[in-house]
Order: sequence, then C-alpha cells, then structure tokens
Amino acid sequence: MSKSDSNNIDLSSIEARLALRPRAKPYWQVCVPGAHLGYYKGHRGSTWYGRRFVGDGKYKQEKLGPSRDGHDTTGLTFEAARQELLRWAAADGRAGSDLHATRSEAGRAARRVDELKPNRLDAISEAWAYTRPDVDFWLPGFFLRIEYAHYLHDRRVQEIAKQASTNVGDMHVLLALRRNGPDSAMRPTDLYRELLVTSGAITKRLDSLVTQRLVERVAAVDDRRSELVRLTKRGLAVADAAMSRIATSLEDIVRASGVSHAELKRVDDCFRRLIAAM
Repeated sequence: MSKSDSNNIDLSSIEARLALRPRAKPYWQVCVPGAHLGYYKGHRGSTWYGRRFVGDGKYKQEKLGPSRDGHDTTGLTFEAARQELLRWAAADGRAGSDLHATRSEAGRAARRVDELKPNRLDAISEAWAYTRPDVDFWLPGFFLRIEYAHYLHDRRVQEIAKQASTNVGDMHVLLALRRNGPDSAMRPTDLYRELLVTSGAITKRLDSLVTQRLVERVAAVDDRRSELVRLTKRGLAVADAAMSRIATSLEDIVRASGVSHAELKRVDDCFRRLIAAM
C-alpha cells in the first residue's frame, strides 16, 4: 500500500476494517477537506480518531472513541464516528479562532462542514498535504481558488459575448472603449496596454470589430496621421447590454452565496493589499 493509499482508504464497511492489519498508527480516510477520520487497529481492539488541518503542514488529533466491529455491540459505528469527527472539527476550529459558539451554533457549523464536497482544487491541496507535509498548502490552494473564480467569470463573459454574436476578446475591447466614455476614442496603443495584450492581438481584434460595425477608425484631431478607435452606435448598445448582464449575474451570485457587502468589502481590501505586495 502506497503512502497516499494509506492516508485515504475506505473505512466505511466492517469488512474493509477487519481486513486491515494491526499497526502502531491509524489508517485515515478524508471525510471533508481538512478533516480526516482515523481508525487505529491494535491486537486487542480498535479505536476511532479524528484530525483536522491547522496549517503549516500540521494536524491536530483527537481520540473519538472505541470502534464497533464484528460481534462487538459497543463503541461507535463508522457513521457515528464520522459525525463525531465533524462535530469536534467544527467546535475545535471555532474555539481555536476565539469564537465561543453555543451548542446549537456548533451543530450548525458541523452541518456546514458536512455539506462541503471535495472538488478538483481540494484534491490538489490534499495531494500536496500528503507529499509535502512540511509545506502549508492552504495558501497555494487559496490562490488556486482565485484563479478558478476568474476562469468561471471569464466563461460567463464568453457566454454573454457569444449571445452578442462576438467573442470574449472583442468584448473586452468594447468594454474598455465604453468605460472610457460613450463618445470618446482611444489609441490602439492605449488599448493593448490597458488590456495587457500584444499590439498584433489588438490589431486583429479591431479589424474584427470594424467588420462587425461595432467600432470605427477615425483620425486624431491633433494629428491626422494618428488613428483612433471609437464605438459605433451599435457597439455602444452591445457594450452597455453586456455590462448590465455581467453586473446582474454577479449580483445574483453574491445574493445566492449569502455573503454580505461588508464581507465583500473586507475581502476587496485584502485583495488590494495582496496585489500591492506582488
């Protein structure tokens, strides 16, 4: 059995637990990210343990109680041990953050932990926790979630662009021109610097938008040899409709999440400080 296997095995059935060999340390099963159920099997009995990730590649461990195996009718079943783990992990995590919860609050916290489902990002974090326990994988996981949120948002913008019969790259140009003012024009050099793309890429996008009659090229007033780009009436309408849909969809997401404006403001302040340090 490999290290990764021995750190995440199926402990849910009595048959699987009886097939395990006695050893000096528990076998572990990941119940939810950061909370693992442990099963210690000795020569004279078996015991359930729990552990939760506390950062810096470390776990806090707790003895949950004896296991009910075979003909033994005392002790905890797998499901009972799992619920005990979730209650302990939630209560201990809140106490560690100096949050004094009532029993009902701890129960709700346990249910929230139980509702969490591992996803691709959690699997990546868990894999790093096993292979590099000396490294706190929470921070890389945090930035992976930011990256994934951007990916999901970009997919939403792609769908909005598709419904406007254009693509996401062209849509970003339209939005950049729109926020510069409905009647304003921009130089192609300003556009590619603002959108962080190459001059060749912006030229290709502008050619496409001109063909779609969403933008038009005009000469600069101060230099007739210089070219500016501005929205057509159709381009202005497309940009306004897209921005309205983006804003509405984000409001719907925040409303569904239950995150308050004050919480978002704190997150935004933290992001600003992180970006400033990069």
